[in-house]
Amino acid sequence: MRPHLLPAMSRFILFIAIIIFVCGSKPVFADDDERYLNCSKTFDCGNIKDIPYPFWGSNRQDYCGYPGLELNCINQDPEITIMQSTYKVLGIDNQSRTLNVSRTDYTENLCPTLLSNTSLEQNPLEYTSDHGEVTLYYGCPAPSPQGLSARFTCTINETDMMGYFITANLSELVSIAPGLISYLTTCNNSVKVPIRQSAILPNIDITTVEQLLGVLNQGFGLEWNANDDLCEACKLSGGQCGYNQTTKAFTCYCADQPREFNCAASPPSQSTSMSSFQFLFLMAK
Repeated sequence: MRPHLLPAMSRFILFIAIIIFVCGSKPVFADDDERYLNCSKTFDCGNIKDIPYPFWGSNRQDYCGYPGLELNCINQDPEITIMQSTYKVLGIDNQSRTLNVSRTDYTENLCPTLLSNTSLEQNPLEYTSDHGEVTLYYGCPAPSPQGLSARFTCTINETDMMGYFITANLSELVSIAPGLISYLTTCNNSVKVPIRQSAILPNIDITTVEQLLGVLNQGFGLEWNANDDLCEACKLSGGQCGYNQTTKAFTCYCADQPREFNCAASPPSQSTSMSSFQFLFLMAK
């Protein structure tokens, strides 16, 4: 009886192993995809924390975010560069897909080394509905006309100059004060700087440099459009959002490999499972 006992028990144990293999086995990957791991990190700098896609920079590789939305951390101040101009990032709201920024060259005074307008051309960002702007004029001749009180002086590149700023809508001033507009066109340079329109309180004139700097340092709003709906679907499937620099398209980084939209796994092949079952069953006979 003993010689027959061992083969019977061996077949029983092997049968149990077959059931466990076929019904309970899952794909096992040696390591998670490196891009999936890298894009699971968020951007942190100063008061701006836990910033995911569509932004990248610092510890987030460029494939983890959308082109044009790189963030830098300079002395614990988050910054973003848009069309060669640098802006301080004051806040990011992923729910409304907006960020609040201010120009770094107008933080302390109105006299930047390089006079340049703000431009959003060829960028995934656009102004929010609360958009306004102030126009600054540099190198204006003397004497100035009556009624122009928002005056400032600058020394830029060793050149002393007189300037003025206007927070009112220039198109309205053309009909109200044509002489003022005519004078401002004689200034050497003009720069338009975005502001929040709501920062200009009704019936309160901004006539001093200190008042204007207070408005400029409140920043202005931008909203982005960067495949955010695709990203939501990717995250719901367990993936990390990113961008393929080669195909110039959104990519969902999954634990095993990148996919086009999400990480929904294909069902296991029935033929593969049956082949494994048949192989083990024959071995048990």
